[in-house]
Amino acid sequence: MQRVRRFFHEQHGIATIEFALTVTLFIFMVLFIAEISRMAYVSSVIDLAVSEAAKQGKNAPASTDGGYNARFNRHLTEQGGSLWFFLTREDAVELNITYANSIEEMINTGGSLKDAKDQSLARYHLLYRYHPMFFPFPKKWANSLFNREVIFVQEYERSKFMD
Repeated sequence: MQRVRRFFHEQHGIATIEFALTVTLFIFMVLFIAEISRMAYVSSVIDLAVSEAAKQGKNAPASTDGGYNARFNRHLTEQGGSLWFFLTREDAVELNITYANSIEEMINTGGSLKDAKDQSLARYHLLYRYHPMFFPFPKKWANSLFNREVIFVQEYERSKFMD
């Protein structure tokens, strides 16, 4: 009984135990904040890059520079910034452009992957599959945060839209 009482009243080494528990919690919090910061940065880069790349892609005829899809891909990688390639993998980005003749067609079908010629509307879609660096997040939740799409009137096809 006296040994048990002495064990609970002994103070040697308690600072080491408190330090170990506190440092573990602190490191966990720092890594969590770093992961959230990375997610916020990637989300911002995706927003800017998709809108700018789609604007650049739509402003030239479908027949130049490899078409809308090639221009969209090229400008997207250029708009990513210098940290983009450090923070992501190439296989994490899925790009898709669908075309439609009218707003009703875009609403009802989401557009089609057919040739862009004479298609007045385009839906530029980017899906980014997030790969955590420090702190695991559920993939379904994280991937839903990085799904972007914009719909533009194709400048060189807009005469069809205006009719």
